[in-house]
Amino acid sequence: MACRCCIVSCICCAVLLLITLTVLFVVIPVIFMFSLEMQRMLVFPTYLIDPQNYSDPEQYGITGVRNMYITVPYSDGNITIGLWQILPKEMVSDILRNDEYNFDGLISNKKYHILLYLHGNGSDRSNFINLYEILREYFHIFAIDYRGYGDSNGGNLTETNIVNDIVYIYKWLREQTKSKIFIWGHSLGTGIATHTITNLKKNKIVPSGLILEAPFTSVAEVVKINPLVKFYSFLPWHSATIVEPFISNDLNFDSKSYITDIDCPIMILHAKDDDDIPFKLASTLYYVAANNRNYTYQGNLTYHLQEPHGYGHMNLYQDPDLPRKIEIFIEECISFEGNSSKS
Repeated sequence: MACRCCIVSCICCAVLLLITLTVLFVVIPVIFMFSLEMQRMLVFPTYLIDPQNYSDPEQYGITGVRNMYITVPYSDGNITIGLWQILPKEMVSDILRNDEYNFDGLISNKKYHILLYLHGNGSDRSNFINLYEILREYFHIFAIDYRGYGDSNGGNLTETNIVNDIVYIYKWLREQTKSKIFIWGHSLGTGIATHTITNLKKNKIVPSGLILEAPFTSVAEVVKINPLVKFYSFLPWHSATIVEPFISNDLNFDSKSYITDIDCPIMILHAKDDDDIPFKLASTLYYVAANNRNYTYQGNLTYHLQEPHGYGHMNLYQDPDLPRKIEIFIEECISFEGNSSKS
């Protein structure tokens, strides 16, 4: 009788183990493969962002900033994109309130370079005040919240849709000013920036320069090095169920393929102690660009890789040499445009 009970217990344990393994290694990957919403939540974690009162930038300790909105027209309905217009430091006066600046008129002031700032996937336009204060020494900044982020509307988050939105905003800026326009992308914003510039190129539009802060090669390659995804890497269906869906569902942001088609100078910034996006991905992106771009007609490529100083993924603005790096890069871009116009 005892032997029979032991056999039954062993069978039950074996069945339970089989069910557990099936759920863990078959059911979960298959569910993920067919769940577009789960994939989007990983690439666009908008649920982590608390809604803010973007209409009052001064509450964040920054002045000379206008909250504004741009409507992007589509055949199936318009998308409204929220952004901040951050005036260059030289324009800002301590005695003026935000509503006393001629923000519209200042966009067309050719004296100041324009910077289109594209943030990472877990941020909004209010998260980078310290960086803005550095950048506004050199640029007239337009910091954008993508559709679904901040108070921008439009829930259909895909790479194509976001890039189309940014292309429209870039063209809108180009119509407002003759200033040089630069693009700065951070993290996910680097993938958006590289794709945006290749799309603009189809219309013979080229920005003056591109800055990639904490960039990656593609979402698929970031996913592959995720510890949880690595846990499944021994499965024959690992790639088909967990990695490839990001590609097939328009969520990949493949900077490695786009960066070779960019015809302006590029500066890459990364930190060795970045735990979110390992610097090896930035290095790979750099070598792909260095080996496949022609600096003579596509512009110079610069890579600043910081030793571990605690900058991590979000704090490269603390680099005391960052202002000088920006100055040198702007000079390179202006020189490149000058030489290109002569050729």
